[in-house]
Amino acid sequence: MTSQATIQATILTVADDAGVRQFLEEVLRRHGYQVLMAADVPEAEAIGQRLGLESLDLVILDLQVPEGDTLGLRWGAQAPLLRFILISDDRLSGPLEPPVVWWLAKPLTADALLMAVRDSLGS
Repeated sequence: MTSQATIQATILTVADDAGVRQFLEEVLRRHGYQVLMAADVPEAEAIGQRLGLESLDLVILDLQVPEGDTLGLRWGAQAPLLRFILISDDRLSGPLEPPVVWWLAKPLTADALLMAVRDSLGS
């Protein structure tokens, strides 16, 4: 188990559902990740501007968030190394396109989330 004092990566979560945000934060922090949270695209944009996209290692984006799909496109063009995990109530309808590296269907499980995060970060 990873020590909470060791930060493995900085992950931004973008989800409008408070329960989803809380779940993501609890699981990721428990496993040593620094977690930044946004409830919508404007909050995510503010974090990205304040910290710089290069300070983020991964973005977990709930596609139910209005304009969430455009955030991935914009940030992917600005920061080509930034990876995205998308979460959705819907099933994957086609192949994943960079910067998206994983698609997770709700309801999320901690094991599936951690597998996707570790794979996305190459750890």
